[in-house]
Amino acid sequence: MTLTILAILAGLFTAHLDSLPSKEVPIYSHLTHSKEIVIDEDFGYTLKTQKTVTVLSPEGLPHASVGIFYDKLVQIKNFSLEIIDPQNGKTIQKAKMKDLSDAELFDGFSVFADNRQKYYQVNSSTFPIEVHIETEVYHQSNFSFQPWIPVERAFQKLEEAELKISYPESIGIRYKEQHLSGNRQEETLPDGRVQLTWKESELPVQDLSIKEEDDHRLYIAPKEFKLDNFRGSMTDWSELGLWKYKLNEGRDILPEEFKAKILELVEGIEDPYEKIAVLYDYLQKNFRYVSIQLGIGGWQTMTATDAVKYSYGDCKGLSNLMKAMLETAGIPAYYTLVYAGEGESDIHTDLPSNQFNHVILRAEVDEQPVWLECTSNSLPAGYLGSFTNDRHVLVVTPTGGYLAKTPGYQEDHWNRVENEFHISLDDRGDAQMTMKQHLEGNPAYTATSLSRQLDSRQQRDYFNKYSAISGLIIQDYELKPDHLDSLPIADREVKGIIQKFAQTTAKRLLLKPFFTKIKFEEIGFKNFDLSESYTIDLPSGVGSEFSLMPLEIKEEEYSILIENRLENNQLIVSRKIKVSLSDSQDEEAKKLIVSKINSVGNGAYHFTKPSLSQQ
Repeated sequence: MTLTILAILAGLFTAHLDSLPSKEVPIYSHLTHSKEIVIDEDFGYTLKTQKTVTVLSPEGLPHASVGIFYDKLVQIKNFSLEIIDPQNGKTIQKAKMKDLSDAELFDGFSVFADNRQKYYQVNSSTFPIEVHIETEVYHQSNFSFQPWIPVERAFQKLEEAELKISYPESIGIRYKEQHLSGNRQEETLPDGRVQLTWKESELPVQDLSIKEEDDHRLYIAPKEFKLDNFRGSMTDWSELGLWKYKLNEGRDILPEEFKAKILELVEGIEDPYEKIAVLYDYLQKNFRYVSIQLGIGGWQTMTATDAVKYSYGDCKGLSNLMKAMLETAGIPAYYTLVYAGEGESDIHTDLPSNQFNHVILRAEVDEQPVWLECTSNSLPAGYLGSFTNDRHVLVVTPTGGYLAKTPGYQEDHWNRVENEFHISLDDRGDAQMTMKQHLEGNPAYTATSLSRQLDSRQQRDYFNKYSAISGLIIQDYELKPDHLDSLPIADREVKGIIQKFAQTTAKRLLLKPFFTKIKFEEIGFKNFDLSESYTIDLPSGVGSEFSLMPLEIKEEEYSILIENRLENNQLIVSRKIKVSLSDSQDEEAKKLIVSKINSVGNGAYHFTKPSLSQQ
């Protein structure tokens, strides 16, 4: 039942699809809406929304559907909805609070969570319809605000949008405008409160191609705030970090017997990194990850004592536990907030605020960081992978917080693949193939991750999918993951038969294309270094019908060097590819680069057979 509801919600309430203005974009609905945020002296606030959506076609129905999130800190006070036929002004349907459906927001891994959503799905077989929606939601804390996004949906024409925020001057707010018209007013209300008003109208219709940073948005944060009974300030990153430290203060105390275990594990080890690696390995093998999202528990860590007692924790609890373990061993470590996710945008560093959804750990060796992802049971110590790499984070210390940046893993040694192929032809044109592959850095971790997610048959299928050699039947497949300090490494060996690898005529022998395909994911870290060799056993006496001169291509983003030689009835081919991308290349540009690289030198190899008189 939960999965069915979530499937509906995924379609109805997908957050603000990214888009770009275009004259060709179809319009599924028109939107007029206003929001009012009233912040109270006790740091709670009320959000009132009034919205009119004119739905023009079935595709626009999700634009009028409603989803309201709530938990122990958020209460839904009011909801009303009315559907009107704009042609005659008659009411078609009405809905109130009792008509809302309710669903648990299950993320697939949270064991303790209170996140829920009430929702209402609008349906109609006739168009246009006019949907009037009013909601009122009370938040017990002003710790965080959702950004104001005037154009709520792709394929939606905004007529007018208004946002009002009123607040006590002692609490205050800060904001960051992004691509807004600048229509902002400030006034002092009769009760002494400050009110800010933004208005936007006639913004371009959007499609699905824009990035978040190109959208029209207003980001909002408090100056002073309170979450549960914990007051704090967001005037700068130091103050926010200090609040986070005090929220968790005293929760890193370890049981004495567990401290003794830690000291026993590192006894005799002098190298600080080796100590970190030993303790990190112990954490990975003895504690499991669960998610805890209950009220203040979504922000405050469980105690280290409880983590030891129950042998589990969420990202906060496991990072806090690892921090305590390292400090017991004499290694400084700092709780660190990050916005995690594959390919996610960086935080707004110029707006100190709650922009984080995950916790990692920053240990230090000779004042150099060793980053630890404490929810992983497979990463080597010091390697974060693509989930939290190359982004700003808030490091929490006893004296406050400061921004740092996680590694980008763009250097060559983090993105290296070495392949060695040996292919032997038989009389029918089939071939035996052996491939030995050495992976370093990100490619090694990707391969290792796949080996944990896929069974042996699925791994073979995945390898076949990206093999340039059609007709490959894998007979043996082995992957050996390892690491060299923080550098993931892996060695893979594949043996198999290539059906009809060679095509023969009376006078010629042709080898089908065999170069490895570069995958789009492999250039995701901007740099990529591939070195490979092919040794192909040929029938005696064949001659080449292709140039043995090296093929070298040098472009701004990549270079390719292919060298061929015939030696002792063997074709020996080496290929070296180096990719170096800039920040300016978008996804389409990267895909084009991959396509160009894969097309270079990947034609058939032609040979002449010896004549009968020569045989």
